[in-house]
Amino acid sequence: MSMEQSITSQTIGMIKTIIFDWKRTLYDPDKRTLIKGSIELLGFLKSKRISMVLMGKGGKDMYQEVSRLGVKNYFNHVIFAEGTKDPKVFIPHISSTDPGKTVFIGDRTRSEPEIGKKLGAKTIWVKQGKFANEESEDSSLQPDHTVTSLTSCLQFLQKIKFESN
Repeated sequence: MSMEQSITSQTIGMIKTIIFDWKRTLYDPDKRTLIKGSIELLGFLKSKRISMVLMGKGGKDMYQEVSRLGVKNYFNHVIFAEGTKDPKVFIPHISSTDPGKTVFIGDRTRSEPEIGKKLGAKTIWVKQGKFANEESEDSSLQPDHTVTSLTSCLQFLQKIKFESN
């Protein structure tokens, strides 16, 4: 697999909802800052009137960080929970008639992309930072697309068709 996979709108199709992971995808928990390209990506998607969901591990402190960093209003839903990510938490945010119109974006192949694939959604792995070398343990759960930064994720999504909510 190449670092930047060849990406076409036919493989993702029409997007209605995007589910983002928080820590190490949009937010650097060590520096307590947004990762480069976050605001540009979120601004582009908001301009397309896409439903966006932010999910991650954490509690009250992470809700406070989302507010402090000024990104809360980009999202239709912000959900943080302690412990392992339970796929059931994601189900209300995925179209029951066409789960392929939902895209999961995350920094770990063994987390968001695997959950998204299991639920029938499309997936994008942002291969950056701490988990950049992590590979999926199940080849059938490989991410649909791999990008190396949020900037390249934005460039990819600018080529895709969106279904406004």
